[in-house]
Amino acid sequence: MGETAAYEVWHGDTLIGALWDVNIDQPWFLCRFVPGAGWDLLGPLFAAQEEARRQHFPGHLIGAIAAVRDLRLELRPVAGGELLRPWMIYLSEGRASFRY
Repeated sequence: MGETAAYEVWHGDTLIGALWDVNIDQPWFLCRFVPGAGWDLLGPLFAAQEEARRQHFPGHLIGAIAAVRDLRLELRPVAGGELLRPWMIYLSEGRASFRY
């Protein structure tokens, strides 16, 4: 892991965690996710979203995807640069992927 995270993941004024070691696998950005103080609050939403993905997005779990999308998370670059607003993001302890 590098010395500094590439992005911090924010929901409003709450730090959800940090993204490290960002790689590209078009159209996805793949990285390591390290939870922050706000993870305990939002982690269950991401767990539900991951379950929907694991089950190949059945209709009865689609609300989990919308719940995460509606968070309107921000990825704030640690070293400065353009703020990203992903339209799709998956977070779990240890890994993440996003598109913007």
